[in-house]
Amino acid sequence: MSLDRQVKNEVYIKNLFRRYYQENRVEPPYSMEKREFGFMFFGAQTMMRHLSFSEPESLQKFLASRVPSNAFYSAAYYTRPDAARMDEKVWEGCDLIFDIDADHLETPCKAVHDKWICQHCGQSGAGEKPEKCPLCGEQSIEERTWLCEVCLEAAKNELIKLIEDFLMADFGIGTDELRVVFSGHRGYHVHVTTKALLDLDQNARREIVDYIKGVGLEPRYHGLIEAREGRSKILKGPRTDEDGWRGRLARGVIKTVLLMDERNIPQERKMRNALRGLLRDKDRVADSLRAGVWDPVRGIGIDIWEYIAKLAVEKVGGRIDEPVTADVRRLIRLPTSLHGKTGFKVCPIQLGELSSFDPFKHALVFKGEVTVHVDESPKFRVGEEEFGPFKDEDVELPLSAAVLLLCKGVAYLK
Repeated sequence: MSLDRQVKNEVYIKNLFRRYYQENRVEPPYSMEKREFGFMFFGAQTMMRHLSFSEPESLQKFLASRVPSNAFYSAAYYTRPDAARMDEKVWEGCDLIFDIDADHLETPCKAVHDKWICQHCGQSGAGEKPEKCPLCGEQSIEERTWLCEVCLEAAKNELIKLIEDFLMADFGIGTDELRVVFSGHRGYHVHVTTKALLDLDQNARREIVDYIKGVGLEPRYHGLIEAREGRSKILKGPRTDEDGWRGRLARGVIKTVLLMDERNIPQERKMRNALRGLLRDKDRVADSLRAGVWDPVRGIGIDIWEYIAKLAVEKVGGRIDEPVTADVRRLIRLPTSLHGKTGFKVCPIQLGELSSFDPFKHALVFKGEVTVHVDESPKFRVGEEEFGPFKDEDVELPLSAAVLLLCKGVAYLK
């Protein structure tokens, strides 16, 4: 896209964002006077940060007058949030933040709607970008990601698992201490505001991440053992109805067995033969595990079950972005602000409404229609309508759909 068209797009989107901030009150964070704020602006590559606002009106005035493309605030609380140096801010505590992003989830749709382009020779392809261009060998490759219902549904499923299976069930966090926010793009944020966790340092927060992801989990410490009964050795394992990782591991092993096929079998001969024997009757094996019997197949020893258990941990563990949770000085997106890559609202979500939340409906803010020229875009839905795929054509679209394409840089104003 030419620089002239890019600037024209940015001016148009900025005016729409300005109108939104003039007409809609942005929800300030709790204890906003102790938070650092940061902003990205249209046409700029760097962030303006180390700002603070003492009351909602001053924040609203800033948003309406300066019109950032993206707005952030600190998960941390500071005595002097506007100090230019981090060591001068005086850290007082930090909310526990979790980020679930479709970028980190394996979904088949990415091979269809994500794209990469070599900035050196123009070679392009679909799916995840390579380390270097297969044509010219250069590493300057731009990745163009998209968001679709499959991506965001996968992210929502991970979000629900995080909240219900870990934060509430294992950590005992109450619903009044949880806040869920759609990021405005490809994922969700969870804010845990309980005071008992505010002063956790980075190491403690990494331990929480490791627990949720199952990092370093040893099945033998969760009930998977060989025990002697008289002269015989028997295999014992956790039950599916147990709390915490014991029950989660048992349920995950059953799920792994039912989904396992030749692709999951290692090349080592002994293990390969044993797993093939297990897979020949995996429905009966799963029923046996549900009943708490861990030796349903002769020749399947504890080493085989430990291998399956490690595969299971990858399936049932939480998929969260570690740096976001561990960083006690992290800036997070400001709820009810707008996302500069989509034009969607960063949406707070009530826990009771999470299952019915539809980002392609509930995060839209712009009304009207406009004609744009679309260079190329995959099929997508906005509201109740589906659009595309488009390639090098003029189309009249609802404003929210057009803004999505403009923000993604795949269309320009006629």
